[in-house]
Amino acid sequence: MGALSSIFARSPLGYDSLPQADPGTASSAILSSKRLGLTSATGERLVLVLGSNGLKVEGDDQAPSKSRRAANRTPSGAVPYLYVLSASVTDGTLDLAAVHERGGAGKPLVLWRLTADVSAVDRDGLAGWVSELLERAYAGVKPHRRFLVLVNPHGGQGKALRIWKENIEPIFIAAGAHSLLQLTGPSGTPTNATTLAKDLDLDLYDALVPISGDGITSELLNGLASRSDALLALQTPIAPIPAGSGNAVSINLFGDRIDDPVYAALNAIKGKPIPLDICTVKQGERTTYSFLSQAFGLVADLDLGTEWMRWMGDTRFILGFLWGVLTRKTYMVDLSVKIVESDKAALVADYNAARAQINATPPSPTPSTPSPSNPTSPSATLVTAFPTSRFGTTTSPLPVGPVHTALSTALEPGWHTFHLPLQLLYAGRLPWVARDSMQFPLARDDGLIDLVLVGPRSIAASFKALEGLERGAALSLPETFYYKVEAYRCVPAASKGYISIDGESIPHEAFQVENHPRLARVMSLSGRFHGLERVDL
Repeated sequence: MGALSSIFARSPLGYDSLPQADPGTASSAILSSKRLGLTSATGERLVLVLGSNGLKVEGDDQAPSKSRRAANRTPSGAVPYLYVLSASVTDGTLDLAAVHERGGAGKPLVLWRLTADVSAVDRDGLAGWVSELLERAYAGVKPHRRFLVLVNPHGGQGKALRIWKENIEPIFIAAGAHSLLQLTGPSGTPTNATTLAKDLDLDLYDALVPISGDGITSELLNGLASRSDALLALQTPIAPIPAGSGNAVSINLFGDRIDDPVYAALNAIKGKPIPLDICTVKQGERTTYSFLSQAFGLVADLDLGTEWMRWMGDTRFILGFLWGVLTRKTYMVDLSVKIVESDKAALVADYNAARAQINATPPSPTPSTPSPSNPTSPSATLVTAFPTSRFGTTTSPLPVGPVHTALSTALEPGWHTFHLPLQLLYAGRLPWVARDSMQFPLARDDGLIDLVLVGPRSIAASFKALEGLERGAALSLPETFYYKVEAYRCVPAASKGYISIDGESIPHEAFQVENHPRLARVMSLSGRFHGLERVDL
């Protein structure tokens, strides 16, 4: 006897008044403890079980053929409660929505919707079953979130709007989320994401959902950080949906799931806020806010100098790198750096210890950003503007410290000044900068900037740096100097060139970067950014 036949044959535990239904009719349904037997509107006979780890979906041996089940996308086995989107009963009809890995673990998520007549089931018992399912599905998470969805219809190879319509909107609707679509425009226009973020009533939204590469995320953060209530505004989580040529923040959040837009939608629906550092980039009185990376030299050239190859996706970065290597171009610079640690072995040991501690400790809720004022004082004025930079701007004096004309790994903590040629300067706060490029393998939640400096090197050494780029292997190369720093100032010697801030160009002149830890928020299902479990030199 099949699973459904068995449950209909048993007395319903706790629901003695429940009439015995005929399992052969489409309207038959019965509830027994945590097991709900039913026949779906498509004719599938199923038993739904509230298991310890998920909603177990059991088919009956008299169920439709496998091809029919496949057409209905009905999952087999247990659906994790994380994947359950909604469940409701209206006028005796059960509507249930979930996503599942069709085809096995690690496969892209697909939407599954179930409709069944449950009018024969005891109303109170069924309400309790649905309530318990939803409590498990949204444990610690607010259901029916409110989203502002931002789409650049011309960005990300022109596919962002299609991803919204075909992949994201159906999931939001199935979860009962409320979303408002906003098409964005170029810089300086009223619909640019930076302009919008400066004036948004953030009480209307639980999260901002950019469907793009890293561009709209950068624009949103710049707008939020520019507000008079920046510290409060930056706590509005951003839940990115990857749809661009560069999707670095999504790679750091989703790892191997980067190509699964439904997983990104689920992250918006059920993710929890985790902290994101914001760096100020000063050029005189002008301030840009950076969350991802700053690049000067070869990396900036290959990023900004390959804009015309955006249609190639991440491949354009590799081709740009090869061009720079073959020309052996270097860039003269004056660099002031406030170093915390310069020894690779010490940095690796600290990273591995921190990673082990993270793995041993469950993720905790992200704390609110503390106010600089005393909230208990009746006369206190709430200070919520973005913090003032401790080291001023590019026109402010900095300690000179020891002066170097060559890179070194034996540097004491404090300010150091370098006057030398570089192949590249690359700084960031997250491990991944592209799908196949982990430039900052030691990046973690330590409040510091990871700064990579590479001086002139041979063509062979540059090509070797491409090996193992996806696992951060360049860290072990002798030509790679890796520092943890609080701040730095870069003064290019040349009058023309590129400086890239989160993939966007700024004027080619002196710039100064300082980190401000944990000010912004992004949604995450895992509670942390993806990175290496262990690093070995």
